[in-house]
Amino acid sequence: MPYKIVWENAGVYRRYFGDVSIADRRSSLDLISGDRRFDELRYALTNYLDVQAYETTPSATAEIAAMHIGPLFTNPDILIVAVAQREDILSAITDFQRLGFVRAPYRVFATEDAARAWIEQQLR
Repeated sequence: MPYKIVWENAGVYRRYFGDVSIADRRSSLDLISGDRRFDELRYALTNYLDVQAYETTPSATAEIAAMHIGPLFTNPDILIVAVAQREDILSAITDFQRLGFVRAPYRVFATEDAARAWIEQQLR
C-alpha cells in the first residue's frame, strides 16, 4: 500500500509514495469516500511528491474521474487539491479535469505549503 491517509480537522491528507498503481489509486479513493467522515470534509489534499512510478492510462483516468461523481454528489463543497511536480502526474490530472466529471474546485500546487495556504484562504 504505497499511500498514507491522515484525517485532519476539516479535511483528509493522502500522501502517495513509491510505485503507485491504478489499483492503489482506486483503493485510496474508496477508503476516503467510503468513510463516514467524508460528507463533512472541506478539502482532500493529495501529495504526489514522493512517487517513484505512477501507473496511468486514459481509461483508468476516466474510470477514477467517474468514481468521484457519487461522492461529490453527497459532498459538493469539497476542495480537491494536489501537490505534484512530475510531468506524467500533472498530465494525468489535466486529463482528469478535462473530462468534466468533477465540478468541485481542483487546484494543483508545486509545494505542500502553497497548497495548504490556498486551502486556508478558501476555508475563511
